[in-house]
Amino acid sequence: MDVCTIGICGIEGSGKTTLAKAIYHQIHGTFTKKIFIEDVSEVSRTRSHVSLQEQLLLDILKIKVEIRSVEMGRRMIRERLSGKRLLIVLDDMNAYGPFLDLYRCRSRFSRGTVIIITTRDEDLLRIHQVDSVLQLKLMSAKESLELLSWHAFREAIKV
Repeated sequence: MDVCTIGICGIEGSGKTTLAKAIYHQIHGTFTKKIFIEDVSEVSRTRSHVSLQEQLLLDILKIKVEIRSVEMGRRMIRERLSGKRLLIVLDDMNAYGPFLDLYRCRSRFSRGTVIIITTRDEDLLRIHQVDSVLQLKLMSAKESLELLSWHAFREAIKV
Protein backbone atom coordinates (compact mmCIF):
# COMPACT_ATOMS: atom_id res chain seq x y z
CA MET A 1 0.00 0.00 0.00
CA ASP A 2 1.24 3.48 -0.85
CA VAL A 3 0.52 6.51 1.32
CA CYS A 4 -3.21 6.55 2.06
CA THR A 5 -4.95 9.87 2.65
CA ILE A 6 -8.48 9.88 4.00
CA GLY A 7 -10.79 12.83 4.47
CA ILE A 8 -13.73 12.76 6.87
CA CYS A 9 -16.08 15.67 6.38
CA GLY A 10 -19.46 16.73 7.64
CA ILE A 11 -21.24 19.36 9.65
CA GLU A 12 -20.34 20.19 13.22
CA GLY A 13 -21.53 17.45 15.57
CA SER A 14 -21.66 14.74 12.92
CA GLY A 15 -19.06 12.58 14.66
CA LYS A 16 -15.93 13.34 12.59
CA THR A 17 -13.58 13.54 15.58
CA THR A 18 -15.12 10.51 17.28
CA LEU A 19 -14.74 8.45 14.11
CA ALA A 20 -11.14 9.62 13.60
CA LYS A 21 -10.30 8.72 17.22
CA ALA A 22 -11.89 5.30 16.83
CA ILE A 23 -9.85 4.62 13.67
CA TYR A 24 -6.69 5.93 15.34
CA HIS A 25 -7.15 3.71 18.39
CA GLN A 26 -7.91 0.72 16.18
CA ILE A 27 -4.70 0.97 14.10
CA HIS A 28 -2.17 3.02 16.09
CA GLY A 29 -0.48 -0.07 17.51
CA THR A 30 0.90 -0.99 14.09
CA PHE A 31 2.77 2.33 13.80
CA THR A 32 5.88 3.39 15.71
CA LYS A 33 5.58 6.99 14.46
CA LYS A 34 2.16 8.50 15.06
CA ILE A 35 0.37 11.69 16.04
CA PHE A 36 -3.21 12.84 16.60
CA ILE A 37 -3.46 16.63 16.53
CA GLU A 38 -6.86 17.60 17.84
CA ASP A 39 -8.52 20.87 16.83
CA VAL A 40 -5.87 21.97 14.31
CA SER A 41 -7.81 25.13 13.38
CA GLU A 42 -7.96 26.37 16.97
CA VAL A 43 -4.33 25.50 17.73
CA SER A 44 -3.06 27.27 14.60
CA ARG A 45 -5.26 30.30 15.37
CA THR A 46 -4.23 30.64 19.03
CA ARG A 47 -0.60 29.49 18.87
CA SER A 48 0.71 29.48 15.28
CA HIS A 49 1.41 27.28 12.30
CA VAL A 50 5.03 27.03 13.47
CA SER A 51 3.95 25.62 16.86
CA LEU A 52 1.92 22.95 15.02
CA GLN A 53 5.00 22.01 13.01
CA GLU A 54 7.11 21.83 16.17
CA GLN A 55 4.43 19.68 17.86
CA LEU A 56 4.28 17.34 14.84
CA LEU A 57 8.05 16.80 14.83
CA LEU A 58 8.26 16.48 18.63
CA ASP A 59 5.46 13.91 18.86
CA ILE A 60 6.72 11.83 15.95
CA LEU A 61 10.51 12.07 16.35
CA LYS A 62 10.62 12.70 20.14
CA ILE A 63 13.06 15.54 19.43
CA LYS A 64 12.39 19.20 20.27
CA VAL A 65 13.19 21.46 17.33
CA GLU A 66 13.08 25.22 16.99
CA ILE A 67 11.43 26.38 13.79
CA ARG A 68 11.73 30.03 12.78
CA SER A 69 9.32 30.14 9.82
CA VAL A 70 6.52 28.11 8.26
CA GLU A 71 8.65 27.38 5.18
CA MET A 72 11.53 26.16 7.39
CA GLY A 73 9.07 23.89 9.20
CA ARG A 74 7.67 22.49 5.95
CA ARG A 75 11.20 21.73 4.76
CA MET A 76 12.13 20.07 8.08
CA ILE A 77 8.98 17.92 7.98
CA ARG A 78 9.74 16.80 4.42
CA GLU A 79 13.38 16.02 5.26
CA ARG A 80 13.08 14.48 8.74
CA LEU A 81 10.00 12.37 8.05
CA SER A 82 11.19 11.22 4.64
CA GLY A 83 11.07 7.43 4.33
CA LYS A 84 9.15 6.95 7.59
CA ARG A 85 5.87 5.02 7.93
CA LEU A 86 3.51 7.34 9.79
CA LEU A 87 0.01 7.61 11.17
CA ILE A 88 -1.06 11.28 11.16
CA VAL A 89 -4.52 12.51 12.17
CA LEU A 90 -5.28 16.20 11.66
CA ASP A 91 -8.58 16.90 13.37
CA ASP A 92 -10.79 19.88 12.54
CA MET A 93 -8.62 21.32 9.80
CA ASN A 94 -11.05 23.96 8.58
CA ALA A 95 -8.73 26.22 6.63
CA TYR A 96 -5.95 25.49 4.22
CA GLY A 97 -3.13 25.03 6.68
CA PRO A 98 0.21 26.10 5.24
CA PHE A 99 1.99 24.37 8.12
CA LEU A 100 2.00 21.08 6.19
CA ASP A 101 2.38 20.81 2.44
CA LEU A 102 0.57 17.48 2.41
CA TYR A 103 0.79 16.86 -1.32
CA ARG A 104 4.58 17.33 -1.47
CA CYS A 105 5.20 15.59 1.88
CA ARG A 106 3.26 12.43 1.20
CA SER A 107 5.44 11.53 -1.77
CA ARG A 108 8.37 11.30 0.68
CA PHE A 109 6.67 9.21 3.36
CA SER A 110 7.13 5.45 3.41
CA ARG A 111 4.61 3.00 2.01
CA GLY A 112 1.90 2.20 4.51
CA THR A 113 1.63 5.75 5.85
CA VAL A 114 -1.93 6.78 6.73
CA ILE A 115 -3.03 10.42 6.93
CA ILE A 116 -6.55 11.27 8.14
CA ILE A 117 -8.01 14.77 7.95
CA THR A 118 -11.32 15.76 9.53
CA THR A 119 -12.98 18.93 8.31
CA ARG A 120 -16.27 20.67 7.65
CA ASP A 121 -14.94 21.87 4.28
CA GLU A 122 -14.99 19.27 1.51
CA ASP A 123 -13.12 21.68 -0.80
CA LEU A 124 -10.16 21.54 1.60
CA LEU A 125 -9.93 17.80 0.94
CA ARG A 126 -9.77 18.47 -2.81
CA ILE A 127 -6.98 21.01 -2.26
CA HIS A 128 -5.00 18.37 -0.33
CA GLN A 129 -5.89 15.78 -2.99
CA VAL A 130 -6.94 13.11 -0.51
CA ASP A 131 -7.51 9.61 -1.86
CA SER A 132 -10.86 8.88 -0.20
CA VAL A 133 -13.56 11.13 1.25
CA LEU A 134 -16.12 9.96 3.79
CA GLN A 135 -19.06 12.36 4.01
CA LEU A 136 -20.83 12.04 7.38
CA LYS A 137 -24.45 12.91 7.88
CA LEU A 138 -25.90 14.09 11.16
CA MET A 139 -26.63 11.06 13.30
CA SER A 140 -29.77 10.32 15.24
CA ALA A 141 -29.54 10.22 19.03
CA LYS A 142 -29.56 6.39 18.88
CA GLU A 143 -26.74 6.30 16.31
CA SER A 144 -24.70 8.79 18.34
CA LEU A 145 -25.13 6.73 21.49
CA GLU A 146 -24.10 3.56 19.66
CA LEU A 147 -20.97 5.23 18.23
CA LEU A 148 -20.06 6.58 21.66
CA SER A 149 -20.56 3.12 23.16
CA TRP A 150 -18.31 1.49 20.55
CA HIS A 151 -15.66 4.15 21.13
CA ALA A 152 -15.80 4.14 24.93
CA PHE A 153 -16.61 0.52 25.74
CA ARG A 154 -15.71 -1.36 22.52
CA GLU A 155 -19.24 -2.79 22.31
CA ALA A 156 -22.74 -1.74 21.39
CA ILE A 157 -25.13 -0.92 24.20
CA LYS A 158 -28.60 -2.41 24.45
CA VAL A 159 -31.21 0.29 23.84
